[in-house]
Amino acid sequence: MTPFDEAFHASAERHERAFIVCVIVMMALLTVATMFYVVHDFGLVTTTQSFHSDPTAAEREVAAADTGRVVKTGPNSYAVHITGKAWRWTPGVIHVPEGAEVTFYVTSSDVLHGFEIQGTPVNLTAVPGVVGTVKYTFHRTGVFRIICNEYCGMVHHAMIGQVIVDARAAE
Repeated sequence: MTPFDEAFHASAERHERAFIVCVIVMMALLTVATMFYVVHDFGLVTTTQSFHSDPTAAEREVAAADTGRVVKTGPNSYAVHITGKAWRWTPGVIHVPEGAEVTFYVTSSDVLHGFEIQGTPVNLTAVPGVVGTVKYTFHRTGVFRIICNEYCGMVHHAMIGQVIVDARAAE
């Protein structure tokens, strides 16, 4: 081996060691940054106010507010309180008059459910312990299906309700 080759190999070995040290330092920094993100952003350690949700609170609120009935709230407006639970909507069938503004108060008593009325822009997530609100005016008569568009378990595909819009007033 010539003196040039020995100097070249010694220089290359120093560069490789420096590169390895840089890679180890970057991996350590990435690990620390990831742990900081996981701990602080996913709630393992909170530095702000914490919130607690009581999953039965919304069910009690909805139960106290005439669940399943169409309640007249104004001259041409109605309210419907609906709960999603274990692959069914309560109530399963809702009758509303054509042309009335209907406010849906939607919650869940077990897991996340997606509340969607097909053929309308009505779409929200039913969250346990939270009452979501959406208003819609049905301008034509017919049967509109309420589907769950958020996977909620093994019978999710059968979680279907109906909004029947007709010319008669809600009882």
